[in-house]
Amino acid sequence: MSELTRTFIAVDFDSPDIVSRAQEVQKKIMESGVVMKPVEPQNLHVTLWFFGELDSGRLKMVLDNARQVKFKPFKVEVKGVGYFPGGNRINVIWLGVSDPSNGLKCILDQLLERLTKLGFRYDDRGFTPHLTIGRVKYVKNKPMALQQLAQLRELYFGEQLIDSFKVKKSTLTSRGPIYSDLLVVKAEEDGP
Repeated sequence: MSELTRTFIAVDFDSPDIVSRAQEVQKKIMESGVVMKPVEPQNLHVTLWFFGELDSGRLKMVLDNARQVKFKPFKVEVKGVGYFPGGNRINVIWLGVSDPSNGLKCILDQLLERLTKLGFRYDDRGFTPHLTIGRVKYVKNKPMALQQLAQLRELYFGEQLIDSFKVKKSTLTSRGPIYSDLLVVKAEEDGP
């Protein structure tokens, strides 16, 4: 039996402004009574496609098809704090990602075009780009937490240049996931 690899495709976020502001917000939210596991600065990313456990044959298909995606560098903005699933339930805290040039969608559309033909399924909820910054365990003071989240709804974090995407492996540990890059696909440089 072949080994299974927990696999996803993502775009990493490493802008110092975005990372430091995200850490400030994580701290504020936890101070408002939200007990959560904050996402480590080096793990900030937008997931384009989560596959779950793949055997070596299916992983090779993902890697081979990801290599063929073509895109130019583009910028996105990180703005606003929100949470899933919404209403009074706070399970995941995220930052909004605005993609005015549809660069993320362009990458995802090419992946969908190639991989759905090979039997890969995409989450029916569709694609809403966001950066998860915390997974909530419980909330001590829900009114205070909701008020804090409402105050952060329009907060601006900064701009990120996207010039690559990655096929990643996620290894689950008791201290949280450890991500490693299986493949880095770089944007095509603009011509003269």
